[in-house]
Amino acid sequence: MVQRITTNGMMTKYKTNLMKSYNNLAKVSEKFTTERNFNSYAESPTKAAQAFQLRRNRWNVENQIANSKQVRHKFQQAWDCLEDTYQDIGVKLGDYSALIGFNAANAPGRNALGEVMKGAAESVMQTMNAQYGENFIFSGADGATVPFSWGQNGEVLYRGHPVDCKAGGAYDAWFKDSIENEKTFVDLGMGMQEDPNDGKFIEASGFDTALNGAEYVGYGYQEVELNDGKTVSVPNNIISLLNQMGQIFCDCDPNTGAYDPNKTYTDGNGNQFTGHQMAEALETGLKNTLNEIHANYVELDTRATFVNTNQERLESLDDSMNEQIVSIEDIDPVEAITALMWAQYSYNAALRIGTNILSQSLIDYMN
Repeated sequence: MVQRITTNGMMTKYKTNLMKSYNNLAKVSEKFTTERNFNSYAESPTKAAQAFQLRRNRWNVENQIANSKQVRHKFQQAWDCLEDTYQDIGVKLGDYSALIGFNAANAPGRNALGEVMKGAAESVMQTMNAQYGENFIFSGADGATVPFSWGQNGEVLYRGHPVDCKAGGAYDAWFKDSIENEKTFVDLGMGMQEDPNDGKFIEASGFDTALNGAEYVGYGYQEVELNDGKTVSVPNNIISLLNQMGQIFCDCDPNTGAYDPNKTYTDGNGNQFTGHQMAEALETGLKNTLNEIHANYVELDTRATFVNTNQERLESLDDSMNEQIVSIEDIDPVEAITALMWAQYSYNAALRIGTNILSQSLIDYMN
């Protein structure tokens, strides 16, 4: 049966097609204006789900980059502090002054050198008490506590504990426990997960940012052998070494620089030694401690290098994720312009057809 074509039927069909053309033009125009492939989940559920997952992953990566930058700056300051301690204060002031004060003939300037070395000890303490933000860099996991300070009797303290402690004692155990077990882990993109069997944190999945000052500048005692074969127990902390050596030089005769023959000094084991013997032992101890500081300096540099390399990896991953997000969410400019022009052309054509239909219908009505 042949379908009857009426004016009302043509107008109804025409209005429907015209609205389709208009809606298509509006949709394409919105894409061109917002430069997005979709503006709601309903428009493209698959792409929207992919974009959401990528954005969530990128948000995690950006947090890891922010963490990495903070750790990087902290380690850079720590690296600078150890550089100052080892090079400027330890080697140039400490070691050089000690050698001159101990070996120079008659050493009439030992008093002045003593003041220099005591000042060097104070400088090391101030350097190691540096802060990053509101936290102390070398205070381990307790960033709110000042790392190094002077005790009532002039001894060096680390977080309130004397650094010159005997092996096996309570303070020695505290230092070892704090160095080995006090850790502050941050997420730098290594996974951050717990062991499913015991629920304990897997340390390899995080990065430990705690820097224990006692570990880097020493604590406890070291045994040093003198030229005459005697063994002296001297501090293993560079601040204590510099301060004690400076005091011995300050005690020398101001005119001749000679050590006071009536004055003795007590080592870590309670034995008494002359100023000459103790100065010799402290000089050797200073060399040993500076070597340890240099080793710690290299170890810190290795950790800082890892942080820098890891940050570069995270930034590269962030760029890659951003490219994927752009490819899913953002329009292709060429395709968008082509679609807009075609939609505009179709809509204009629909309007022209409508004009023809309206004219014909008016003539039919008049006839």
